[in-house]
Order: sequence, then C-alpha cells, then structure tokens
Amino acid sequence: MSKKTVLFVDDELNVLEGLRTRLHRQRSKWDMIFVQSGKEALERMAQGDIDVLVTDMRMPEMDGVTLLKRAQEEFPRVVRIVLSGHAELEAALRAIHVAHQFLSKPCEAGIIENVVDRACNLQSLLHSEVLEKCVGRIENLPSPPVVYSQLMVALNNEFASPISVAAILKQDMAMCAKTLQLVNSAFFGFAQKITEVEDAVTYLGYNTIRQIVLTVEVFHRPKSKALPAISLEALQTHACLVGALASNILIERRDKEDAFIAGLLHDIGKLVLATEMPEAHKQIQMLGLKPDISPLDAEIQVLGVTHAQIGAYLLGLWGLPYSVVEAVANHHAPSDVDVPGLSVLAAIHVADALLHEEMRIRRPTSKPRWPILDVAFLEKQGLSKQLPAWRDKARQQVDAGARGMARALC
Repeated sequence: MSKKTVLFVDDELNVLEGLRTRLHRQRSKWDMIFVQSGKEALERMAQGDIDVLVTDMRMPEMDGVTLLKRAQEEFPRVVRIVLSGHAELEAALRAIHVAHQFLSKPCEAGIIENVVDRACNLQSLLHSEVLEKCVGRIENLPSPPVVYSQLMVALNNEFASPISVAAILKQDMAMCAKTLQLVNSAFFGFAQKITEVEDAVTYLGYNTIRQIVLTVEVFHRPKSKALPAISLEALQTHACLVGALASNILIERRDKEDAFIAGLLHDIGKLVLATEMPEAHKQIQMLGLKPDISPLDAEIQVLGVTHAQIGAYLLGLWGLPYSVVEAVANHHAPSDVDVPGLSVLAAIHVADALLHEEMRIRRPTSKPRWPILDVAFLEKQGLSKQLPAWRDKARQQVDAGARGMARALC
C-alpha cells in the first residue's frame, strides 16, 4: 500500500512540534505535513495528494469549522478529523456536519495513529475517486417526516423516557447514525463504543438529541426531492426488520446491540446512491431489470463497488464500532471475512437474506431467485442446522412488521 499523506493544522507551533515528535515513528507509512493556519492548509490541499486532514477548532482568522467546510466543498475525498482541546458540546455540534471523527487534546499518539490508520484503511474499500468524493460530501441522509414529527413530540414531553425516545430513533437510520456518531466522539470520552441507542439518549440528554434532530432535519430538506425511484419507507422498514431479526438470532447482549444497529444501517449505502449519485442509481436500476444480472452485479458494473461497501465506508468515517462497519461491508459476502461462529456479521447476513427470501415467497416475480443466502458459509461456521428455526423467526418478523414497526421493535 502506498504511503498516505496526513495534514496537521494548529495555530500553536508547540502543539505541531509535539505531534511531529510523537508521530515520528509513523514516517515509514505516512507523509506528514504541519501548517499553522487554515489558509496554509487550503493552499496545501490545492496541490493535491492529501488523504487526511487533522485540524484544531480554535484558530485565528479561519477556525476549524470553516476550514473543514471548505475542505468538504473543495476537497471532498479528504478524510476530516478534529483534534481540539475545545471539548465543548457546542463545538461538537458545529462540526458534526463537516467532521468525520473527533479527537480531544491531549491525545495519545497511539489513539491518533489508530484513528488515522483506520481512516486510511477505509479508503481502500473504495477504489473509485468518484465514489470517495461522493461519500466525502455527505452531511446527512434523508429522514422520514413522520419519524421527525414523532420524535419532536416525544422530546417536548417532560414524561418521555429514554426508551420511548430511542424507540423512535431506531426507526430512522440517518438520525440514529448521527446520534451514535456524536456520542462515540472523543468529546464525550466514553471508554467503550456505545451501540445501544437507549444509552446514547441517556448519556447525551434530551436537549442534545433535540439539537441533533433539528440539525439533521434542516440539512436533509434540500435533498428531500432527490430520491429517485426509491421507497424510503420500504427501505427503512426492511432495515428495522433486519435489525430486529438479527438481534433476536444472537444471544450475548452486546452482540444483540451491535446487530440491531448494523441491521438498521446495513443498506445505508443505497441511500447514498439515491441521493448523491442519482444518475448512476438509475443506470443500476435499469441494468438490474435484465434477467441475468443481479442487483449487486449491476452495482459493480456501473460503480465498481456495492452499496454495502459504500455504506461501510461512510459509517467507518463516522466512527461507528468496527463490528458494525464489518457487518455492513460484508453482509452480502460473509465468506470474505474470517469471523468464526455466530457473529454479528453472520446474524446480519442471515437476517437480510431470510427476510428477502420471505418477501419473495409472499410476492413472487419472474426475476430469478438469486442465491442471497451463503449456505456454504453457514455450513463452515456450523450454523446451517439452525436455518429452519431462523426461517420461522423471519416469517414471524415479517408478520410483525406488517402490523406496524412499533410492535416489531418491542
């Protein structure tokens, strides 16, 4: 793998020198550039070859938010990371739409290394510069007005519980992802990744949730009419069902939490295609109408990658737990990852495949039944004997979904 170029920006020279010293051992795999202003950073990015931008928030003339916004607009392929001692909620909320990751000063070299390495590794998921730029421009994904309305009513109710607020959030992959992105940022300093939405609501508080929801709603409105030929309601209903079924399949509490989130977000790449690449999305749909081409083959022919890889790239940049990103990236190809036993990835793959299978039974079409379920993978993991029971669960889950997502998520 070729060396990545990381640009560090801070108006304090001693901070830059400290970073240069602590990260010296990374010289073998990174080219590091250190500048003291946003203006210098933009001039350097204009020369090309910058992969990651790490910037302070409080700087004279041009602050970190302004720099990140300019980078997002002019150099969308660049991964944007905040490294700031200004660890206040206001700063986090201002930067949430333009930063992929948040780190707080003082920050150990190992943490910076891990975050930057992960960002660089995620770039390898997409070998198309067009797609990297597309994902880099994303601020928020569309949210159904009905969910937004329900959430705002709940947040204005002084008797609302974290469970009731989380139940509404879980219906909406965009708001749920943004909430988890913020709570898992270094601004809050939690020792472990938080994947349970109820915990996120409790830790952040209703006021913060309200601000996130309002901001997400404002930013998605301009794109509300840019959803060509895709049913947002159907997509999110399927996502909720996958999350619920995958969680039901697993046993360990933490695995169940990660599986629900991964299920809720597993098709978020489809939203990226519909909102950010409408022409490519139309081409994929037209190509997918041919009887000998599967939907995934159509994506690969048009884009070179699948919606699963695009979604995982986005969630990885947002800092979601690795098990969630891994499951989203490989939910159509679990054999590509060596994860033994009944893992989060296995549960997501099974849930997604069996729910599609159940819907094909209920709504038969002339299209071939593509082998979505990787039976060889299940046999290798010693899980194939559980398929009959899981099919029953999928059938029950679809029945529950038909009666309303509220019951399906209980």
